Amino acid sequence: MKTVRDFSKCPRCGAPTEKSKAWSGAESEFWYNCTRCNTYINTYIPQPHQAAVHTDPHRFTGNFGGYGSGKTTTTREEIYKHLLLTPDGNTLIGANVASQYEQTLKRELEADIPAAFISSYSTQKQYMDLINGHRVMYRPFDDPEKLRSYNLSMFVIMEASEVKPAAFTQLKSRLRNMTATAPVLNDQGEIQYRVTKTGVQIPLIAADWRRGIIESNPDSGWVRSEVLNVSDQIYKHGPITDEYRVPPESKDANISSHITATEMNEFLPQNFLIELCKNKPVWWINRYVFGSFLYAEGLVYPSAQKYIVEPQDEFEIPHHWKRIMAYDYGLADDSVFLYGAIDEEHNLLYIYKERRTNNKNVEELARMFYEDTKDIPVGGWARQPLIDPKSGTKRDYNKKTLIDHFLDYNISFKPGAINIDARIYRLTTYFESGKIRIFSSCKGLVKELSEYKFKAKASDLEGWDNKPEDKNNHAINPLEWIVMELPADPNKLIYGIYNQDGIDVTKPQRSINDDYAMFALSEEPQISSKTQDFTGFYDSVDYIF
Repeated sequence: MKTVRDFSKCPRCGAPTEKSKAWSGAESEFWYNCTRCNTYINTYIPQPHQAAVHTDPHRFTGNFGGYGSGKTTTTREEIYKHLLLTPDGNTLIGANVASQYEQTLKRELEADIPAAFISSYSTQKQYMDLINGHRVMYRPFDDPEKLRSYNLSMFVIMEASEVKPAAFTQLKSRLRNMTATAPVLNDQGEIQYRVTKTGVQIPLIAADWRRGIIESNPDSGWVRSEVLNVSDQIYKHGPITDEYRVPPESKDANISSHITATEMNEFLPQNFLIELCKNKPVWWINRYVFGSFLYAEGLVYPSAQKYIVEPQDEFEIPHHWKRIMAYDYGLADDSVFLYGAIDEEHNLLYIYKERRTNNKNVEELARMFYEDTKDIPVGGWARQPLIDPKSGTKRDYNKKTLIDHFLDYNISFKPGAINIDARIYRLTTYFESGKIRIFSSCKGLVKELSEYKFKAKASDLEGWDNKPEDKNNHAINPLEWIVMELPADPNKLIYGIYNQDGIDVTKPQRSINDDYAMFALSEEPQISSKTQDFTGFYDSVDYIF
């Protein structure tokens, strides 16, 4: 039988308690106070996923999750903990626009915090001072430059996915208020110091509770790249099956992330989940209910992250595997060589190497190509190397194409497939069938796949065009050209060598004249050249022309 907590009596003196009056003037949601000894009691009892955030020792914590998972309540209680532990500290709460914190965290905090804790409040300057000297400020984070003057002990970013990444960078540099620290003391209770080269004494720090909370729904932007993907620890709460791989060299010991599914909140109304998910697409449910960063809105390849191979699983590509390569030319933009290999035994395509550069001439690029391919034996190519189809355009007064320039260095490129729709369909098929693996060492490609989105419709901010944005794709385009050279059916990956139409070029191919001759010599009735109709004829022929 579960124990029911009783807050009707003061734990200190046993006198009756009463609901505290909040700063807003109403009764507080969680706070009680003793009617005799002035003790205040916070009756909030965290759920397991909330307690995990409260006990997390990392300085910067990403508090991510689905709708209704209790993120804002968790953040509010983290603020209380910091305010009461840190006399004379400074806490800054903000979002991209004021309304995003005014109607959520600010409103809830002021409707709960006891009025007795507040010494003054400035509506004009948007701050409140506690009786212990701690100041809580509210500011929009739309302009990161406006954050330069603060000296903070804590910051909170609400709706972080809509805030510019520069704001996060700026706030981290502002988190230097040493009121949220405790010095090292000797046996006599004296502060211990270190001395600089110039003779200045600086206290040694025994404890440091400066804090940064990044609260957001999952997104494919900077909250993923600069928080989740560099987290020292990623904590998953609830039925979350996504796997997030952070290379050891990318981990930041000061950053953690918590991802919580909506259903972990025990206090949701009955049928909340059913009503929330009604008529919603799969990507929306994955993102806003199960807290998935892999199904961000509008991503072109939402399942790609499932097929990133962990560093410990990477291996030396066997010498006998056939190779395939594609190159996206760039001068000011990134210039990317992408290399793949075909594992015929297990019917898989491995993308194992990425070479990314810019502002290089053709001679330097050719040298890179030869360096990257020196281990590939004669006859080791599955297909002729591929290049951006736009590289067939004349680029100088000599009327030489980029392909021609590479021929001067004995590198023969073939233009990749042009049709974007076909490329997306083919690569999606490979991802969804699980026939592709990408080494995590291809960091640029991995990052691009997590950010590559369809264009938002100009007339409908919540809709998406069927064409992707022409950015974050310098490695994605070569990957698309590679799969367009492979069979349309990934299950036939082991058979032969294929062109962009999925045709096995190693098999005999009959010309149209051969097929017509076969038809003309058959016993079928001849058709007048004026009324000749070949509809459906070549569908029955085994040879491709």
